[in-house]
Amino acid sequence: MGQYWAWAAAYGPAYLKAAGLTLAIATVSALGAVALGALLLFFRTSTGRWGAWIVDAYVQLFRNTPVLLPIYLLYFGFPLIGLVWPAVVCGGLALAMQNGAYVSEIFRGGFRAIDRVQYDAAKSIGLSRWKTFRKVTLPQVLVYSLPALGNQVVLLLKDTSLLSAIAVAELAMQAKLLTERTGAAYEPFLVTAVFYLALVSIVTLVFQGAQRAVSWR
Repeated sequence: MGQYWAWAAAYGPAYLKAAGLTLAIATVSALGAVALGALLLFFRTSTGRWGAWIVDAYVQLFRNTPVLLPIYLLYFGFPLIGLVWPAVVCGGLALAMQNGAYVSEIFRGGFRAIDRVQYDAAKSIGLSRWKTFRKVTLPQVLVYSLPALGNQVVLLLKDTSLLSAIAVAELAMQAKLLTERTGAAYEPFLVTAVFYLALVSIVTLVFQGAQRAVSWR
């Protein structure tokens, strides 16, 4: 038991720092994905058939390509056009772009659950398309989409481990560094698994609380 306490005392701060960075990346990327998903839904529903085709093309592109692809493209491609951004920014942006495609489809399902009469009522009182979307559509879409949105955020949180491929010092990268530094074969990754379980549990509880808070029953 003493060796485990010694391990925790020696490397616990490094894990906590990596866990904080992982949670920060996941939070910012999730907010970006939700914002992007909402904009894609608005574009799909407000610009006619050609707008829907553009959104479908974006969604299919990101749904049918691995997450590592946009991560590498942004990290290695941006410097070629003069944009030298930190790896954590490139990685977070790639996660937001990828997950925004999935979120837009989640919102699309929520959008179909809204009674069309509400749009006629909004139009009759002179609301523009944007105000109708912001005040009528989006609040209800968010409520209908909370369960699926929570699952998507969990997937995004786990996908932050892929940022270790561009040397972002999140949890997976921290485990790799400690393995190389200490020679331990499995301990760093077991501890990392515990941290991921804790973070996923926190996200799950947050969304469960949100669902209870906005329940209309």
